[in-house]
Parts: sequence; structure tokens; C-alpha cells
Amino acid sequence: MKDHWIKALLAVVEAGTIRGAARTMNLSQAALTKALRELEQEVGVELLARSYRGVRLTKAGRILHDRARAARHQLRIAEAEIRALSGGTQETLSVGVTPMVALSVLPDVWTHFRRLRPGVTLNLMEGLPSLVTPALTKGELDFAVVMAEPELLPATLQFEPLTQTRFMVVGREAHPSRGISELATLLEQDHEWIFSLHLGSYSERVLNWMTSLGMARPRRIVDCNSTLSNWQLLRSTDMLSIMPAVFFEPPSVGAQASGLAPFDIPLPPAEVGILRLRHAPPSASADLLAELFSLYLQKLTGASAGPA
Repeated sequence: MKDHWIKALLAVVEAGTIRGAARTMNLSQAALTKALRELEQEVGVELLARSYRGVRLTKAGRILHDRARAARHQLRIAEAEIRALSGGTQETLSVGVTPMVALSVLPDVWTHFRRLRPGVTLNLMEGLPSLVTPALTKGELDFAVVMAEPELLPATLQFEPLTQTRFMVVGREAHPSRGISELATLLEQDHEWIFSLHLGSYSERVLNWMTSLGMARPRRIVDCNSTLSNWQLLRSTDMLSIMPAVFFEPPSVGAQASGLAPFDIPLPPAEVGILRLRHAPPSASADLLAELFSLYLQKLTGASAGPA
């Protein structure tokens, strides 16, 4: 495939119209259309569906677009590494971090990394799988440190488990069902629950686990992918949710300050690890940062190995 064909596809998807993409690329519409047709002839399928509203990707077009976008990201990584070797522009890493990691090892990891790579800039995204999965697929993140269920993840991603963390049922401190210690009994109270529902999430695992034990899943569920919104709803209503136990352990004070309290109800542990795009080599800096996350997370369970 020729480079200008790929550039044309990426530009059209970003602009939404051939006219807009042609203007961005400083090409005539005829030239851009010709490049797109040649690309479709090359792969043997239609990549774009055209209408008076603009263009949209076909299923095949989406596959090629996402792969091409990820490849572009890999090339930018290589360029940044080369410039860094010659003292040029700073390197930037984009990483997803689950709140559990942010409230435990993130400060130590970043302090250690900053000592080893003082010139690298970091962009952080809240590391919920529903947010980081599409970002990784599109090449917008170098990696993510998340809680995930490997068997539920897309085949384009790979997950490296590092440690496990405990989860707890959580509600407001004065919740009317606070004294209940049996999950089946709590579910019978018909409270509204907050989960983060998406492929590969711990929430999906817990709901499936409830079903496997013969329990009825909560009848009323709010799908919420924002930790802040979750906390605010919990502290102000009789809704329930599930949270990592680290939220209630020193030095984290987030949940306590929000007026939340855990129930004495055991839940299955969650796997915490590194999630990244399969077959996409990380930069040296990204590899180092991931190794440091691995080091500090595994210290939580007594392991010790990693960079000095």
C-alpha cells in the first residue's frame, strides 16, 4: 500500500468529508478520490460508504483505518526516540491508570521514573477498560494499568497480570442496609447499583459470578464510567457499588472523605496488570514505565524485581 493512500484514508475519516480532507491535505477532490479508489482496488473491498452526509467507514474500512492509525502512532514513537537521542523534542507518553493504581503506587512510580527519565512528558487517562480499550486500539495510548478479565478482552489487545486486588461492596456511611453481611440478602433489598459495564470489566465478572452462584443480578443498574460521579451518587443516595479495598486503606483517603463505607461482604479478587496493543513494540521509555508499575504493584504482594 502506498503511503499517500493511507494518508488519504486517515484524513477523510478525520474530516468526515472528502472536501474537508482535500482542503486539509492541499489536494484537489479529484486527486483525493483517485487515491481512495486505488486503495480500495488494492485491498479488493469497499472501505468507505459515501452519501450526501459525507463518508463513513465500512467494516473493512474500520479494520484498515484502526491498524493504520496505530501504525502511525508507532512511527511517531520511533521519531520521538530518535529526536531524544540527539537532544531534540521531548518524548511524550500517554498512559491509562485505573483509580486503584492512582491511589496506591502511582506517586512512587512517577517519582522513580522522573529520576530515570527527567525529560519525558506524561499524559494520564483514567484507566477504566471502557475508556482505554478504544484508545489503545486507535494508538492513542502507549499502555494502560487496569483491572481486566483477559478472556473478555478484544483479540487485538494483550494483558499481562501483575497482582490481585480485593474489592468491596460500598455504600454511604448511613446506608439502611449497612449491617447486612450476605450478598444474596443485600440483593433482595432491591437497591439500585452502579457498575461500569463494558467488555473485559471487573463489573461484568462480578455480575457473571452472581449468576453462577444462583443469585439474581441487581434489577436496577446505572452504567457509570466516572469514579467521581460514582462517589457522588453513592454518598448522596442509597445506591450501592463495588470499589477496590485500597480506597479504604492508608494513605488513600478518597472514599472516607466522600462519606462512603464498605460492607462486610466478600467478592472475588480482581487482576491488575498492563494492557497494551498486541504486536505493537513500546518505546524504551514506555517499556521502562511499565516495568516500574510492575515492580511497585508486585511489591504489594511481596515480589521484588525491576530496574534500579
